[in-house]
Formats: sequence, C-alpha cells, structure tokens
Amino acid sequence: MRHLVLWMWSLFCMCSFHDLSAQTMPDVVIDATFEEQPLTDILAALEQAYPVKFYYKRQALPDDPVSADLTGLPLAEAMDRLLGGTLLGHIIYRDYVVLIAPRHLVQETYSADYYKALEQSLTEPEEKTSSVIIVGNIEELGGSGMTTVRGILTDAENGEPIIGANVTWPGRGSGTVTDADGMFETRLPVGQHTLHIKYIGYEDLIREVRTYSDGEVALQLNRSTVELDEVTIRADAPDAQVENAQIGVATLDVQSIKKLPSFFGEADVVKSLLLHPGVSSIGEGASGFNVRGGDVDQNLIMQDEGFFMNASHALGFYSAFNSDMIGRVDLYKANIPAEFGGRLASVMDIEMRDGNFGHFKMKGGIGPVASRLSLEGPLVKDKVSFIAGGRVSHADWILRQMDVLEVQNSSAFFYDANVRLTARLNDRNTVIVSGYASADEFDYNKEFGFEYETRMAQAMFRSIFSDRSYSNFSVTLSEYASTQQDFAGNDASVLHNDVSYLKLKEKLTLNPVDALRLDLGGSAIWYEVNPGSRAPLGPVSIITEAALETEQAMEAAAFFNAEYLVSTPLLVSGGLRFAYYQFLGPKTVFSYANPEQPVFTEIIDTTLYGNGNIASYTSVEPRLSVRYRLTPSSSVKLGYSRTAQFINQIFNSDSPTPTSQWQLSTAYIKPPRSHNVSVGYFRNMNDNMWETSLEIYGRLIDQLYDYRDFADLVVNPHLETELRNGEGRTYGAELSIRKKEGEINGWLSYTLSRAERKIEGINRGDWYPSNFDKTHVLSLLLNYQPNRRNTLTFNFNFSTGRPTSPPVGTYQTIDGLIVPVYANRNQIRIPDYHRLDVAYTLGKGYKKDRKIQTSWTISVYNLYGRKNAFSVYYTQAAFQRVQANQLSILGSAFPAITLNFEIL
Repeated sequence: MRHLVLWMWSLFCMCSFHDLSAQTMPDVVIDATFEEQPLTDILAALEQAYPVKFYYKRQALPDDPVSADLTGLPLAEAMDRLLGGTLLGHIIYRDYVVLIAPRHLVQETYSADYYKALEQSLTEPEEKTSSVIIVGNIEELGGSGMTTVRGILTDAENGEPIIGANVTWPGRGSGTVTDADGMFETRLPVGQHTLHIKYIGYEDLIREVRTYSDGEVALQLNRSTVELDEVTIRADAPDAQVENAQIGVATLDVQSIKKLPSFFGEADVVKSLLLHPGVSSIGEGASGFNVRGGDVDQNLIMQDEGFFMNASHALGFYSAFNSDMIGRVDLYKANIPAEFGGRLASVMDIEMRDGNFGHFKMKGGIGPVASRLSLEGPLVKDKVSFIAGGRVSHADWILRQMDVLEVQNSSAFFYDANVRLTARLNDRNTVIVSGYASADEFDYNKEFGFEYETRMAQAMFRSIFSDRSYSNFSVTLSEYASTQQDFAGNDASVLHNDVSYLKLKEKLTLNPVDALRLDLGGSAIWYEVNPGSRAPLGPVSIITEAALETEQAMEAAAFFNAEYLVSTPLLVSGGLRFAYYQFLGPKTVFSYANPEQPVFTEIIDTTLYGNGNIASYTSVEPRLSVRYRLTPSSSVKLGYSRTAQFINQIFNSDSPTPTSQWQLSTAYIKPPRSHNVSVGYFRNMNDNMWETSLEIYGRLIDQLYDYRDFADLVVNPHLETELRNGEGRTYGAELSIRKKEGEINGWLSYTLSRAERKIEGINRGDWYPSNFDKTHVLSLLLNYQPNRRNTLTFNFNFSTGRPTSPPVGTYQTIDGLIVPVYANRNQIRIPDYHRLDVAYTLGKGYKKDRKIQTSWTISVYNLYGRKNAFSVYYTQAAFQRVQANQLSILGSAFPAITLNFEIL
C-alpha cells in the first residue's frame, strides 16, 4: 500500500494543476497502430492525438520496442493491450489522467473514500503545512513524476559540514550518507515524505518534505549529549558488477552462505566459492581449492592481514573460518590489486567484523558434526568492543555408526577460536587486536594419523588524517605446524614440519579529488621454515632419524595503485608492485656438475653459509584494470597482472596433505612467475535484478616445476634433484548468470578451461594436462523463497574428471618380478563428478523484539548418493593384468539438521 500511496500522491499533485478536458474518458476511442516503437514514444503520440495524460516512472518502462494494433479500442482496452506483455498495469483517474505503475500495485482495490481522503490531504490550509519543507516548484512538474532532492547538512553551532550522517526516508525504505562536503542526493516521487537524519552526538532531525520538482534544501543538526544507537550502512551498489573497474572478482554474501546446502549442516566459506566460475576442487576430502587451473598453494588466503598456510579442517571437509565472525569475503581471480602479492593464481581476502559497540549479543549453532558459539558486545559503550567465537567438532559418534570396522576404529576432531578487540581512541584513530587458533587431529584405524595447528596474532592501527586520507598499519605473527604418524610396521614413524612468519604492512589511501583514489604502501615478511624431521615410532621401526636444517627468508614489497575516473564511461585502475626476496643463511648448500639441472649423483661439493644472503630475486609486477561502460547497464573490462611466488608447497599426491612441506625459493628452486590476462563483458538487466557476465582469461607461467617420476620428497636435503623445471599455461572462458531477487532466485556458472604444463624430462617435453585440469565445470544454485522465513535451496555441481597417470600394461623380468608400464603423465581421466544437494532453511521469526531468536537448516548432501571418484589406483590382478580401483570418499547421501540461535 505504501508504494501505491507514493504513486497516487504524485498523481494528485499533478492533477490539481492541469486543465480538465470536456470529453470524458469512456468516450475516448483509440485508432492507431504502432510497430516496434519505444513505449515512451507511443505514450507521447497518444497524448498528442487524444485528450489524455500519462504519468509514470521512466525507469519502470521496458527498454524493448513494442508493437500494438489499437484500432477502434476504448482507452482502457487499448492500455491493456499495450501493457499486456510487460509487468505494468494502469489506473484511470477522473476524466483525464492515466497512471502507469507495476501491475502488483494497481491490482489492489481501494475505495472512492480512500482517494477522496488522499486528495483532501493535499488541499489542507497553509497554516497546517507551514512546518513542511517544500522542494521545487509546482510549475516545473515533470511527466515522470520523479524529483531529485539535493541537500546540505551542517552543524547548527559552527556551520561546518557534517560528514557521514545517515539520511533515510522511512516511507521509501531507502537512504544514503552525507559526503565529505555534507551533501546528499536522493531520487523521490512527487509527493510528501518523511525525512529522518541521524548522526552520533547530534539530535535526530525528523521533518516532512513535500516535493514538486528538482530542488535543494539546507538543513542543520543540533549537538546533543544523548547517546544514540550506532547505525552502520554497508552494501555494494546494485550495479557494482558493471560499475567496478576490477575484473575477475567474486564477492560472497555471508548471509547467503548460511542458507546453502552443506556437508553435515556447517556453513562453509571455501565450499561456497566453488559455486563461482573458475573455482573448483578435486573432490570431497581435498584441502584447498583451485582457481583457473592453478595449484592449491597458488592461492593467498587471508584473514584481515594474516595469511593461512592451511585453511582446512578435517582433511578438507571444512574450512578454517567461522562464518559468524566474518564481515566480508572477496576472491580476486588472477587480476590481483597491487597491495597483494606472493601468489600466482588468486587472493581470498576475508575481513573479520568488529563486535557490537552498543549492546551484547550471543549467537551459535548446534549441528551433528560441529557446533559453534560467539559472544560480542561493548567493554566501553561506543568506544571499545569485543567479539569472540569458536567451533568444535564432535564427529566420532558418526564414525561409530559406520559398517566398516576400520572406520569405527577411527577418530576425527577439530576446533578453531577467534577473538577481536576494537578500541576507538577518538574519532580518527582505531586500534584492533585479534587472535586466532585452530587444531586438528585425525586417526585412521590406528594405522596413520595427522595433527596440525595454526596460531595467529594481529594488531592493526587505523588512522584518518583527513576526509580524504587514511592509513592502515598492521603487524601479524603466525605459525603453522603439522605432524604425521604412521603407527604400524617397519616404517612406523613421526614426521613433523612447521612454518612461521612475521609480517608488517602499511597502506595509505588518498582521495585528492573525487575522481581519483590512490593506494600506496609497503610490506615486509620474515619466514622461518622447518622443512621436516622424521623419527622412528615403536621398537620394530627401521626408520632412521633425520632432520633438515631450518631455512630463513625475507620478502619485502612496495606498491602503488591509482583508480581514476577518466570520464563517465571510462574507469582505469592501474598500479605497480615491486618485490624483493632474499634466501638467507645459515644453510648448507650443495654444488652440482650441472647447476641448471641438479642430479643427486652429480654432487661435487658442499658450502656452509653463515648468516646473510644466499640467493635473491626481484619482481616488477604491473597491474592494470580498465572498465568502459557501454550503457548504464553494461560494460566491458580488461585486466592484466604480473605475479610471482616465493614460497611453494611440495606434494606429488592428488592433493596436498597437512604435512606437505612449504619450500622457500632457493638458488636452485626459483620463484615461479606468471602473466595474467582477462577480458570480460558484463550486463545487468531488469533494474539490476539479473547479473550476467562472460570472461575470457589466460595465464602464462615461467619457472614452473613438477616432480620427476617416483620422486622422494620426505626429509630430502637435496630436494632440488627431485624437481624438473618448465612452463605452464591456463586459459578458458567463464559464464555467469545470476538472478538476485524474487521468489525464485539463484545463479548458474560454467567454466570451459585448460591447464597444461611443459616440463623438461616429462612426457618427452610435450605439453600435458596439470593435475588440476578440468575441461568443464558447472554449478547451478536455485533458491525458492516464498517469504523471508522460508528458503528451499537446490545445488547441482558437475565437473570433468581430472587427469591421472595409469599403468597401461606390465612386463615380467627374468627374476619373475612384475613391472608396470605407465602411460604418459596425466593422459587418462577419472570418471566425471556430479552431485545434487538440497537444503531447507526456516529463518528467524518476524518479532524483532524477541530476546531469543532461532532458525533451522535441514540439508541433504549428495542427495542421490553418487559414488564420485576421488582417485583411481591400480593393483595387480590375475594373469599379470592391471586392475583399476576407484576410491570414493563419500558414497551415500548425508542428511543433517542444524539449530541456529541468537540471544539479544
């Protein structure tokens, strides 16, 4: 009803000042035919030929041309035919006016008394409306019925502009904030509205505003000592996909993540990324994710300014991030802003949220595998807040229900915890201190097990120098440690490795003019890596104790980025990152007969370096993104970035394990580098309700390495002899179609891609698919949401099977030994992957004043029980045959129910 009031209010304002026609509406008969003409042109032609007047919102009319035969039709029937193919309807009022509005508004019935009362409200005596702010002039009314209200907000005492005040129009459900000059601008229909302005430290301003045409208004706020509740407004613009310069960016809505079907009901940030084009994984139970064909370790995964060496729980079934603690998630696919570096493929930037400064709140969830709890609130109201949360698993009871004895004798456990303290020193300076801890323990049938943990502490100082400049300085200290235990047999052992780092970063942001934004700064990272130590376990073990030397390195970088609005259509964002890396002693280094291709049997000398530089590398990395807006709803974008990576994960299995070591770049293991190029077309439709995009990308990688056949990577002091150098390339196309609103919404993403390598000494030097090459990847998500509380979600995933290297035959030696003969590397693929999930979410109740609010999520993961292959391994069968065996991590449907609660 509120929307129709605004439409009709505009109508009455206009009707009161137009001459009435002597001809009544029922007498008007249209006699016209229109072929492929815009609806606005048709309405203008009818106004010229007949005594009618049309009022409408210009942006509500469809852009597509319309054809209609209106010969001999009364006006009402003519309007029905003209608007029949649209979502619009019409109202005929009095004898001279036709109002065009969304059909769902005009289909409601209101009595004549209602219209009469509304009309009378516009003709009240002047003394009753003297307190109403009048904007515009009745003589300047436009046919669209819309006005632009511009305002300036100042301090009543000193006349200074008030920056960042919340300007809302309660009757419209919309709002904005004042800019650096205290200005704001709002688009409103003709009529009377309520204006509400709030700003901390000032009295609320509530005024009635009557708009007739475009105009300006000057307002003042009075200071107040009354404490006000804080209002935070944060959201992306509806056309952000079309407007932003950056290409290849995926932004996750945390609230939407919680409604997705998930494994055993736990909302997962990383798994939600797999719904976006260009992002995939090798399957359930795999650590990390792959972006545009890149390796798992080529993704920089950050929480605020700290990065993770392992961001998974339970061997990849869950990510290490608590969704209740997250404010925002951005994934940059290849075209990475200049402030980020150190990885080739992508950056996942997770921003943690601050605790509530006004009141205490507790929330959590109880699921079949894991439960979570968080608490937040003020320590000093409006000055100091905290937020703390944690998750813990209780999955062993499920393992006990399995029919397989080995699984019943297994156990799995993990936890993670976050704490964040935010102190507003004053209006311009904020200090944030946070900590993170997590640990995992996994034991399979007392045969082998993993233990790994992450510890991280951060401090950030944010300072606002002026309305156009601010900085963010951070210090991060983190350690990741992992242990693998093999409990039985002659090779029973304990394998341990760890990596720690200290990171400092300063970022300064400047806005010298409205059209220009500058980001500049620098960072430094100190690495200390224990590549591995192994010790025997048990009295029968024949493993020899061994330990590698600790390694150190320093990575420093300076960056600069500028985003400049050249013109309304053209937006350019470009920058430069300069990185300098040093591999430091003390360290024992081998010398080889051929340093370009080290071989263990060709070691000719060793050198013991003391403290100081052993090897160093520099990297000059330009970054560029360009957006050109073709129309208000479409744009094309181009992006390029040069990236380098100085620390890499070492593994030659299907997926890295928690104990896969991190290897620093050395004199022999050079840092891989890549050129990344993307071009895309972006179009929004139906008032930004639909978002579509098509991106084409390519990446060329220098100094890429792979492993020789049967490489030995565990506690190897001359690891460089197990590696082979070469180059890589990935290329493909990504299609995304998303419906953001409506009773039925969702998105479709599809990726067509290749990821290949050319390594000396492998596959005769020819190109071959990488381990993470998937030709086709498709994700379909559908939400049915008849109201705010109820959501039914379907999620379907399909991907081409990844490459593998099977034996194609065998031969027998004279000693009777059966030797397998392998195909070229990664020439065969495992079966395709597909899975359907479903979830039903019963959201919070409509009573917002309830102190305890609950919601439920019921989900079924892998609804039709598909036995997807994680890998295919081969054993010897009868008659010297090779038998293929499929390993499926999950082979049945997994239902789950989760209770979420919030205590206010």
